[in-house]
Formats: sequence, structure tokens, C-alpha cells
Amino acid sequence: MNASHYPEPTWMRIPGRKTPSYTRPLLGSELFDDRTSVLLDGMTDACVGFTFQSLYAVDEMKQRARNAFARLRFSCPIIATNIVGDVSGPIPRSWVYAPVQSLSELTRWINDAFCTVQQDLNVTAFVEDISQRRLPYQPQNASPLWFRCYLLLGNNNTHGLYFHGPHAIMDGGPTLNAFALMLQWMTNDTTELAENLPWGTEWHNLPLGPVNATGGPREDWNIAGLELLKQLPDSEAVRTIPLASRPFRMSQSAIGKSCRLERVFDPTFTRRLVNKTRIIGCSMSHLFEAAYCMVLLARNQLPPSVWNAYHFSGNSSAISLIPHLKLPYDTKTHFVSSRTHIPIQIPMAEISPMVSPRRQLLQIVHVIQQRYTRFATHPCMPHVQAARAYQPDALSERSDIDSSVNNVGSIERRLPLSWKGAHGTESVIELESVLFSVRLTTLTPIIHIWTMKGSLHVQVQANDAWPKADLQDLLDAICSRACLVLEDFAQNPPGHPSDPPLNERSRL
Repeated sequence: MNASHYPEPTWMRIPGRKTPSYTRPLLGSELFDDRTSVLLDGMTDACVGFTFQSLYAVDEMKQRARNAFARLRFSCPIIATNIVGDVSGPIPRSWVYAPVQSLSELTRWINDAFCTVQQDLNVTAFVEDISQRRLPYQPQNASPLWFRCYLLLGNNNTHGLYFHGPHAIMDGGPTLNAFALMLQWMTNDTTELAENLPWGTEWHNLPLGPVNATGGPREDWNIAGLELLKQLPDSEAVRTIPLASRPFRMSQSAIGKSCRLERVFDPTFTRRLVNKTRIIGCSMSHLFEAAYCMVLLARNQLPPSVWNAYHFSGNSSAISLIPHLKLPYDTKTHFVSSRTHIPIQIPMAEISPMVSPRRQLLQIVHVIQQRYTRFATHPCMPHVQAARAYQPDALSERSDIDSSVNNVGSIERRLPLSWKGAHGTESVIELESVLFSVRLTTLTPIIHIWTMKGSLHVQVQANDAWPKADLQDLLDAICSRACLVLEDFAQNPPGHPSDPPLNERSRL
């Protein structure tokens, strides 16, 4: 088997050092996320976290969170790695991890990587400040710090817990899994102290690359895999109209500073929307991707003379690799970027400009669903992003960012919102809200959707060169077009939808 990404590099000890250190190159989406960050001044570096109510006293909360974060380093040591190498060279950058050699060394790292902030829990101000900080942190007399945990202490037992790190680590699903581990340790009175763990052996918990973590090389890659890989650049090479969403006027105040706006649909409306997507057989991801495509078409005003002759490049759709991890691999501790991106290319000949907006929405949903299914169900899909790193232009000096609709899904499916103590029936920690923020240094907006406590949340964030009114207009336009799917919902008798079902079904 001569595929360029087989065999996949794994962690190796660096020779010639007195104390052990281990390294492997960044692979798959790790590599592309890192290059985006380096080439675009920290673009997509992430800040994710929760506000919560707690019954613990402040000092006990700090002690529990600090111990849990130290345990997270043992289970997910990627959070204490350094990223080294020349981004302009032909070789991918590499992770480097040095295992803990003493408790004093662990304490020094915790003092730098775990921060307590005493404030009135102004999350907006905190995130604005974080988004303007360029990773890595540079502690005195210590290695660069790429990952930090913040405990925000507020009033009335309301606090916040946030991670700040590179997207090469912080994919949505793995990040929520890491929070679940921390909250489990914080609320379990029998949790062992981190200092008692067998430090020095934690490097065995460093994450495998996307090929090894998903079951190893595919026997049919040289035929089926290469054919799948070819479809990505080929689909991008057709005559495309590069549509973009831009503010009507621009006035940037600070590099990296972003503006976030959110629409929250109440549980009743959310159920109607979810039920309708199930009737027509699409996912919420594809509904909002199609809605955003409609906004792009409307804003770019394509002339009729080119409508049927072109495709247009709308945005990109991400497929998480977490469901594809194979035993005995532990998905809960696989804390690293793990996804494949597929471009959304819409043949304009399949989209009629003469139908109603609702019918056009369904046409675009159908096209997206077909293309997504073709890639998502392919047995070689988990290795596509890893293979793309070996393409001739993969390490070029340009890094294009497409707008994307990122569906985190149901927060409750990732981690409980209520956490009880080991011997009690009362919740000692109750999660109230979640935040997803990324550093944005271009005009490209980023869209996140998720459900929490039965409500659908739709968030648009963009560089603050976008005036708030323009970003609000974009959010309103996306939501209004997505809700077109409900236009005849009341008239649809159960089991007799007016719209033909799509071939494949996805879950929210």
C-alpha cells in the first residue's frame, strides 16, 4: 500500500535529550487548523466554556477546578504540548510533549495554565479580551503555553469555566468531552488528587492521528480513496462563482476582536423546526447551510445570463471523526482537532430562480444532502483530510477561509447540565449557558448552531469590522430563510408531508 499518508506517523521519543520528550507531526485537520492560525494571525483560535451555578464555596470551587484541570493534563496531555516548526517550510509543524518529571514541575505548569479571575462575570468583556490575545502565552522562565483554563468567579454562586486554545486542539465535540471530564472530577468527592497520578507515564495518552484512531489504513484506499480525494479539487475546479458575505461598511477597531450575535428559538418553535426537518428528511445542519447559501445568492445578485452555466461555492460542511474512532480508543479523552471538511458546490442548473423562496430552499437542501451523503458514508472519508496534507498545494502560503455552519448538536448529549455530588441528590453544579467564540482576523463570518434546554441557538460571529447592524441583518436573513421550511407546516397531516422526502436522513 503506497498511499502517501500510510503508514501514519506516531509519537516518537526525541533522541539526544536528557529528559524524555515525544513528538509527532500535526496531521489531518490539526495541520490545516494550525496553518490557518499561523498565516492569518491567530484566526479561529478558540474560547469555549460555560456559566454555571454552584453550591460550593469559592475556595472549594477553586481547589476542585484546579485539581480537575491537572487531571485533564494527565488524561489529555495534548493541552500541555508545544507546537514547533517553520510554517513556511515543506514539512508540517510538530507537537512536542515533555512528561512531568516532578510535582514541583506540575505545580509550575498549573500556576501558569490555570487562571482564576475575580469579576462580576462579564462574559462578553472577558471573551473580547481573550479574542485579542495571540497564542501562545509566554510565561516567564517556561515553555510557550498553547492552552489555558479560566475560572471566572462571579456573585451569587454564579461562575464561569472556559478553555482558550488553538483550534488544532479545540474541535467542538472533543472540547465538550473535555469539559465533561473536568465536571465529573470536580463534583466527585472520591476523585483522586492529581498529584497521586503516575506522572511520567501520561505521554501514553497523547492522541493518535486520524488514520490510526479510526481503525488504520483502508485496504481500498489506492482505488476508492484516491477517487474520493480527486472529487474535492475537481469539484472546486469547475467554473465557480465565489460568493462571499461582507459588511455594508467597515470600521475595525482591534485585531482579533469579534462581535457575536445570537438568536434563541423557544422550545416549542424548536420542536416544530426539528419535526419539519425530520419530515422532509434533512438535518438541521443542511437546513441552515441551505439558508446561508440563499443569503449569499441574494447578496451577490447573479445575472440570469450566468445562472445555469456555473456552480457556486457556498461554504463548507464539516464531518466529525469522533463517531468513527475505533475501540479500544477512548473517545472521551481524544482531545484534538478531528474532522474532515467537504466543500459545498451548488450546480446552478439544479436551482431554479423562478420558484418560491421556500421551494428554492428545499432544492438547495436536496443538493447539499446528496453531496454530503456521498462523502459522509464513504468508508475512506475519515482519511481524506489526512491525505490532503500530502497534496502539492497543501502547505502553500495561502489559507482561504470559507464561511461555515458548525452544528454542535445537543449540548445535553455531550454532557449533563446537572451534576450531583457523590453522595447527594441535589445538584452541586448546574450549567446555565454555553459560549463558542473564535478569533477572527478576516471578514469571513462564522455560524454556530446548537440546542440546549430544548431551545435552538443560532449564533453569527464576525470580525468587529462588521457593524453590529450589518451582522444582525445577516443573522436575521439566515434565520428567516431557514424558517421558510415551516410555511405549510400547519397544513401537513401526520404522515402525509407535502414535500417529497430526501433519500437520506440525519439527526440533529
